[in-house]
Parts: sequence; structure tokens; C-alpha cells
Amino acid sequence: MRNGKVNRDSISSGLFFLLGLFICLYSLTQKIGTLAAPDSGLMPLLSGAAICILALIGFAWAAMRKQPGEPPRPLFRGYAWRRSLFTLGALLAFLFLMKPLGFFLATIFFIGFLLRTIVPQRWAVVGIVAVLTAFFTYLIFEIWLQAQLPRGPWGI
Repeated sequence: MRNGKVNRDSISSGLFFLLGLFICLYSLTQKIGTLAAPDSGLMPLLSGAAICILALIGFAWAAMRKQPGEPPRPLFRGYAWRRSLFTLGALLAFLFLMKPLGFFLATIFFIGFLLRTIVPQRWAVVGIVAVLTAFFTYLIFEIWLQAQLPRGPWGI
């Protein structure tokens, strides 16, 4: 609180820190295991720790950047909602098209859409980046990690 005004970012960071601490403490009631052989409590412990660390960073950032008398910015003003909604729609389309088209083609269309509409690029850049992204993610997940990705109508 500065000059009688409540710093909302500091309050929300403190609440998130308490939430992360609660998650950490609750995860300790479960078996933790190791990174090589994780048990049911490891992921909640790591998640809670990450929430605590990010909350501390947010708290420090809010304490440094808030100037006395600075009016709070409206919550929904100044954001690119159109881009956000297009990206959300593209993610949903990617989700529903992955099975019928396969991972490779769906990824090409998804990245192509994002590069052409969200961050407009030339068609040559869109094509090259979309194909390379699909190729390298396919290589990483299908070949290296041996994950079973959905195959499209042409078996890729």
C-alpha cells in the first residue's frame, strides 16, 4: 500500500504465492519419488514451487514498477483481442483437424494460418516456415521421442 492506495498486483501475487505454498504442502502428503522415477506427489510439488517462484517475481515486479498515484489501467483495454480470438480458433481447428488430416498436414495449416493472419508474412516465408516447423516437430516427436502422432490420409 502506497499513499493509502492498494497495489492490486502485489495482492494477487501474494494470493498466488499462498496457493502455490498450499499445493506444495499438500503434495508432501503424497509420495514424491525422484525425477527418474516420479510418484504422484512430484508434479504437484514442482507445480506449486513454480507458482511460488512466479508469484515472487510478480510481487517484486509490481513493487518496482508501481508509481505513487499511477491510475490502474482498465483490464480489457489495449489488448489485441482479435488476434487472440483468431489464435484460439486456430488452436481449436488444429485440435479437430489433427485426426482426419494427420499431425504433419494439420501443423502446416496451423502454422501457415498463424503466419499469414496473426503476424502477416509473405507467402514464401509462410510456406517454408510452416513446412520446416511441421518437419522438425514430426522428427522430434515421432522419430526421436517415438510418440504416436495421428497419421493423415497419405500415411504421414
